[in-house]
This record gives sequence, C-alpha cells and structure tokens, in this order.
Amino acid sequence: MLIEQRPSGDSEVIALVVDQQVELRARDGGREGHVYAVDPAARYLVAVDGGDAVACGAILALDIDSAEVTRLYVRPRYRGRGVGRRMLAALEDLAASRGHRVLRLEAGITAPEAISLFLGAGYRPIPRFGRYVKYEASRCFEKRFDDPGRDVRVVRRAAPDTAVAELVSLSADEAAYRYGDAEARTFPLDPNAKFVLATVDGVGAGCAAIQPLDDQTVEVKRMYVRPAYRGNGLARRMLAALEDLAAGSHYLFIRLETGARQPESIRLYESAGYRPIPPYGPYVHSPLSLCYEKLVIAPEAIASELA
Repeated sequence: MLIEQRPSGDSEVIALVVDQQVELRARDGGREGHVYAVDPAARYLVAVDGGDAVACGAILALDIDSAEVTRLYVRPRYRGRGVGRRMLAALEDLAASRGHRVLRLEAGITAPEAISLFLGAGYRPIPRFGRYVKYEASRCFEKRFDDPGRDVRVVRRAAPDTAVAELVSLSADEAAYRYGDAEARTFPLDPNAKFVLATVDGVGAGCAAIQPLDDQTVEVKRMYVRPAYRGNGLARRMLAALEDLAAGSHYLFIRLETGARQPESIRLYESAGYRPIPPYGPYVHSPLSLCYEKLVIAPEAIASELA
C-alpha cells in the first residue's frame, strides 16, 4: 500500500471526501455542518492499494505551530487492516515536515472506532475548538510532539510485533520515495533478527534491528524514526540499545549501510564512532550505498572472545 500526497482538486480525493461526508450524515442523522467540498488550503494524502484509492486524510494549518487532522476516511471494505492507523501516522509525519508541533482533530460520538484510534495513537481529549464548539456530539483531541514530559522508552523485541511491522512498512515507503526504487532499499531481514522499539507515551515512534552476518559481526537494519519524532535523540538511543544487544550477544563488530541521500543518518553514525568501510554483501553494486563499521566490545575483551 502506497500513501501519497495529492492536490485538493484530485478526482479521487474529491470522491473519497464525498463518500466520507455521506457516511457521516447517515450516522448522525444529518447534523448541520457537513461540507462536501474539499478545502483547497488543506494538504491531502491518499492511500492506494492495487491501483485503487482506498483512504484519504488531510492536515489543515490552524496557526504556525498547530494543524488539524481532517477528512480521515477509509473505505468500509478496507477497515480492520490498520489502514486508518497508517494514514494517521502519515498525516503526523506530513504535519511535522511542515513544522507543526501540535495536531488537533475531532470525531463525533457516532464514530467510536475513530475515537479508539485516536486515543490509541496518543491523542488526549481537549475542549471543543473552532467550528466544533457548538456541536455537543463532537469530541476533540490533541497530540503534542514537543512535550518534555513525554514517556520515552526503548524496549527489545525478539520478533516484529504489530507496532514494529507498521514502522518497518513506513520505513520501506520512505526509502522508496527517497530513492525511487522500492526494491533497491528493501534488502530482506534474517529470521534471526532482533528488534528494538522506541515508544513515546506508549506509541510506536521508531524501530531498528540487528541481524547476524557471521560469528563476530551483526548488521543494523531497518533504523527508522517517524518524522514527527525526529530531532529528539530517538535514533541515537536505539543505536546505543542495538550496540548493547550486540555486545551482550558476544559479537565484536557491528556494521550498517545507509544511503547517500540520508545525510542525517550519516551524521548520526559518524558521530557515534562508526568508520567508513568498503561496500559489502548486497551493497557492493549499489552506487548510493555508504557502509560503516564499529567495534562494540572493548579491545581488551577481544582476546578472550577469540580464545
């Protein structure tokens, strides 16, 4: 499934918005205020599966710091598959990329599944705002991405659970967007890979893994942080956790590959003590690949490890 940005005048955006409003009117008995037209000021995303537009959503700037998630809709036959959750994550990433640090949204009491989605994604109830103030059936929510009181954790996962699988999928989508080749950036994972998951207030914000290359070396794979959570040190914390995991499993070296179009990753790895090495394995013939290595066990321990 691909999630892509579309202009407000896109025919599939318009069709999805109309279908959403028809469903909302049927649910709440025709509450005054339903608007069937798209808002040209909003920025729309569409989820495409097998060539079909199956979901949409948009962000609408409220001020410099905040934006509203609106028009979030998944066609009925695609519900229950995590599409809404992926759309919401993509909208958060879009908002963050535009400098918004606060997201607000509204759901009616006739849409309990939407309310559950928002609460599960870390949104907190707030008083009704803007045009929703006059609607008793409206429930409004907010999520902040710069709250210093957030609960940030990095935990180990022996196998990819639902949260990790979602982040891995988002990572592949971003890599395909950056490099224009879905196959070139999705090298397979070893079934023995071990994951770490970064959470913020219980919400999956980033993931990474290590997988064995040989008896002495592991490789970092699938290092990814949602854009909304970048710039807060999550990648560095996950990298440190992977190094601890590798050392605890008696590996001496940790290797990784990143792309030439990811300067932020290059800065992270070089500042963490990784040194450039020649391309290895599947990256030998990849012109955009940059490879690195780091010793993760102290030199004085090497003799005992090799004995």
